[in-house]
Amino acid sequence: MPKSQGKTRDFFLGGNTGNGFFSFYGEVVTEESKHLYILKGGPGTGKSTFIKEAGEEIRRLGLPVELIHCSSDNNSLDGMVCPSLGIAMIDGTAPHTVDPKYPGAVDEILNFGAYWDTKALKKEKKAILELTQTGRVCFSKAYAYLGAAATIYREWSRTNQRLTGEARWRAAVKEIENEISRRAEKYRRGGNSSEKGGYRFRRLFASAITPEGPVHHLESIFQDAEVLYLLEGPPGYGQEPIISGLLRMAGEKRLATEVFYCALCPEKIDHLWFPEIGAGVISSTPPHQYPASRPTRILNLETPVAVDSSCGPGASWPRVRLQHELAGNAGEVRAVLTGLMEKAVAWLRQAKTVHDELEDCYRPYMDFQALDVLKEKTLAEILSHAKGR
Repeated sequence: MPKSQGKTRDFFLGGNTGNGFFSFYGEVVTEESKHLYILKGGPGTGKSTFIKEAGEEIRRLGLPVELIHCSSDNNSLDGMVCPSLGIAMIDGTAPHTVDPKYPGAVDEILNFGAYWDTKALKKEKKAILELTQTGRVCFSKAYAYLGAAATIYREWSRTNQRLTGEARWRAAVKEIENEISRRAEKYRRGGNSSEKGGYRFRRLFASAITPEGPVHHLESIFQDAEVLYLLEGPPGYGQEPIISGLLRMAGEKRLATEVFYCALCPEKIDHLWFPEIGAGVISSTPPHQYPASRPTRILNLETPVAVDSSCGPGASWPRVRLQHELAGNAGEVRAVLTGLMEKAVAWLRQAKTVHDELEDCYRPYMDFQALDVLKEKTLAEILSHAKGR
């Protein structure tokens, strides 16, 4: 009977944000990692294709694989991780430059640039220089609009926080903390301990602002969830204090935690996943709304609450006036944000067009037959680790 293929999980390690390009690529390797292949080379040299092929070969052996998508082209891969083997492969070229941390002991550079015809490629110098400069301008324009959008978004969140106060999220945070604590205790009673495999804390992106617009992989990331809490509501309605409190509790209980940051404001945490106990918390707000399914528990933070003393200075606004103020602010902000995001995505789309043209400059001068030998050798090394485990 043929072995079933391993699962895949999809996410991002970098993104086009309001702070420019923001990267967690340097955190792929840990002290527990056994081998990291760092791919170096220009556009069109086959790095993404090789990463995809390596991931598929590992999955055929029934092992799970994590796929790292490119925020500038969601259909392209920037990396692949096989957690059970401690092996990873990553595109280490700009803008997510990765250099060896533990040369030889863990990290190995695969230089795809060794397989192009440098002399012949010189003919494309003028086009390559012009396209590279044009691409930089496109990204600069996109980041200017994303920076403006992030400023508006942060102000919207602060305004909502000031107007709504704590009453909307007090009950929610208590419910989630109780459930996470209960599951953690059950996990410990089962003889499990994070001390065995080392307490893990990972920083990732579940979503990205791409040339196709905002894209997320929430369904893939949380596919094994036994329970999911969806925090629904505009920014500033309590998501951040809820998640901050849960993160502190996870640290105290030494729960392995995956922390997913906001694609627009990368200092803000949007989601948490606790793999040991099968529990997660998602800020289910556009553009990363999670389609509710059977194991989800929806907490609508926008549900009106009784007027209380935490609702800002004066604290005597009638509920109707408060709701009117919130709705008016949301309508104004959403219109501005939509326009800024559309402009940013348009420039990212133009940047991708330029990158595609750059790939066309390099591709004809690559010796893909010689490169195939390197790929086959590397795949054989990876598969030998898998078969020998």
